[in-house]
Amino acid sequence: MKSWYILYTKPRSEKKLNQELFELKIETYLPLISEKKKWSDRIKTILSPLFSSYLFVNIDYQNESRVVLKRNNALQFIHFEGKPAILKDEEIETIKLFLTEYPDKLKVEELEKISVGNEIEIKSGPFIGKKGIIEKIKNKTFLVLKLKSINKSLSIEVNLNELISSI
Repeated sequence: MKSWYILYTKPRSEKKLNQELFELKIETYLPLISEKKKWSDRIKTILSPLFSSYLFVNIDYQNESRVVLKRNNALQFIHFEGKPAILKDEEIETIKLFLTEYPDKLKVEELEKISVGNEIEIKSGPFIGKKGIIEKIKNKTFLVLKLKSINKSLSIEVNLNELISSI
């Protein structure tokens, strides 16, 4: 039975590996996002992988994983709790929908940047420029923030993408 697995690739090899697997008739999904890159003499819009070094493959893991891993640019499958991580069809469809409907607003954040114990800086609002440590996260927008400079803990509801950035 086929499922979507997450394949970890060599750096900047996602597109090459995607093409190789396509030629082998293995179903893949490489979410790409349009980005403007600036060089010293020009600005160019290019398609970059949404998740660097990740390629999603829809395979029967038991029978096809070895074929995939034999490719030069394939490193390993991502595992979770000792088993190959599987993405649900709905998750793939959600990624596709986001790329179609909100391509200019889509931003990938590493979860480690927004986790308990991380130091952040508030980017807007009455506490702009203040630095603190995330103590709690509830419902992904409610933080208890320890503000070092005023030696207080503060509960605040924030939009994580707009108000804070990791230091």
